[in-house]
Amino acid sequence: MKKVKLNKRMGLGLLVFALILGIAACSAHHGPHDMDQAKMMKRITKKLDLNDMQQGKLQIVLENASVFKEGMQVNHTELGSSLNQNLRTAQLDVDALNMQFDEIETEFSAFRKAMVSDYAEFHASLDDSQREKLASKFEKMTKRH
Repeated sequence: MKKVKLNKRMGLGLLVFALILGIAACSAHHGPHDMDQAKMMKRITKKLDLNDMQQGKLQIVLENASVFKEGMQVNHTELGSSLNQNLRTAQLDVDALNMQFDEIETEFSAFRKAMVSDYAEFHASLDDSQREKLASKFEKMTKRH
């Protein structure tokens, strides 16, 4: 009886986690965030008055984020398919699902480390007034969302 409850809890937990991933993936590519790299680059360059060196560092950040976003969309699709297949079976393949989540977590961890490093380089290239403008824009954005 405990094993059945545990499997149901794990299954429910996986569904909740998949739902969260789905919401995050949907919000990542809908609405005002759905700008291509060129538009984002142009807009940020104009707002912060970036020089060529700063633009190069920003380009690296944007490219890495774009590659990660595409990878997460593929992972989201594969995970949704696996969950759908598992929901139709009598017993969840917990090991396979955990392995998929482990792969996603590994990819995210690698992305996070690279993104923080790349962003730190971009941030260090900004002067005080540019940092202030960036902080102000970020503050406004977080209040809206």
